[in-house]
Amino acid sequence: MDQKGILLYCITNKLDDKICEIIGMDKANHLYSMEQSGLYAIVSDVSLEEYGEDAMKDKAEDIEWLKEKAVIFMEVILKINSLCSIIPMKFLTIFTSDERVKGVITENYEKFLHNFDKIDNREELSLKIYCDDKQYKDKVMAEEIKKFEQSIIGKPKGAAFFLKKKFDGELDDKIQNRICGVANQVAEKINSLAVEVKTNKLLAKEITGISTQMILNCAYLVDNEKELQISERIEELKGDYESSGFIIELSGPWPPFSFCE
Repeated sequence: MDQKGILLYCITNKLDDKICEIIGMDKANHLYSMEQSGLYAIVSDVSLEEYGEDAMKDKAEDIEWLKEKAVIFMEVILKINSLCSIIPMKFLTIFTSDERVKGVITENYEKFLHNFDKIDNREELSLKIYCDDKQYKDKVMAEEIKKFEQSIIGKPKGAAFFLKKKFDGELDDKIQNRICGVANQVAEKINSLAVEVKTNKLLAKEITGISTQMILNCAYLVDNEKELQISERIEELKGDYESSGFIIELSGPWPPFSFCE
């Protein structure tokens, strides 16, 4: 007989009856809850033959399987989060007994209460900014480049070569500084609307799937009613900067991964 594992998705402090209508990551078993000290672990049963420790060792190198399951896991998390505030758990947090699941609440009870005080009626938004250096250079720096090129007309070839080399190096530094300055200006216009801000590491092009370099990656914890105001402000900022090579992306709401300890 196949042994049963218990996949833990999140902890919540307010149970919604609709949670039990959601199908879990294995696309077979529905979610259910386990109560401990007024908090609820949201879980579903899974087969240890597929999700047990030994099985996971074999699947650790199966990138496609992991990607597929991670997408489904996030879909489940988002459905739960649409119904109540949650503290999300790490992908593939699996236990073999009810007691061990409840033990997670007992062992982290004070920390969970602190997190719920912070995240109740709030949500996480993500701001990512990218910039095409060449487009920015052509759009914003064209006049400066033109003035320099006019300034070296008539100079000896050797002198003109070294002046241009020096100018190009200084120009690249200036472009990077200005691009970073714009990204910070955009972020600051959102910061005042957030309860808490976290700067995350920049992601490589291979991860984002976007050919333009990421220059800013921030997470914002915001009151639920602020989402529309932030979205409208981002749309205004897109109009101000996108013609200069900037891509400004606001996504969410997301479960508060960045703000739960």
